[in-house]
Amino acid sequence: VGTSRVTASFSGAADSTGYYKNQGTAQNIQLELQDDSGNTLNTGATKTVQVDDSSQSAHFPLQVRALTVNGGATQGTIQAVISITYTYS
Repeated sequence: VGTSRVTASFSGAADSTGYYKNQGTAQNIQLELQDDSGNTLNTGATKTVQVDDSSQSAHFPLQVRALTVNGGATQGTIQAVISITYTYS
């Protein structure tokens, strides 16, 4: 008995493409958050993982990439804030 799984809920500012909005100076750039299987985790998405009984830990391997959906990317900085809320059950 105890915590057997953890759910992560992702949120952040999205642009019209549905990806996370670049808040840096580069134009026409979006950010895509993915899990280790390549599934996109846009704002509002959730991911649940099981807690490892022996280590009593849960792992959320994530990666992010910058992309341009409509082309025309310009040079500049890339920045976004992605918030994660964890729910234990």
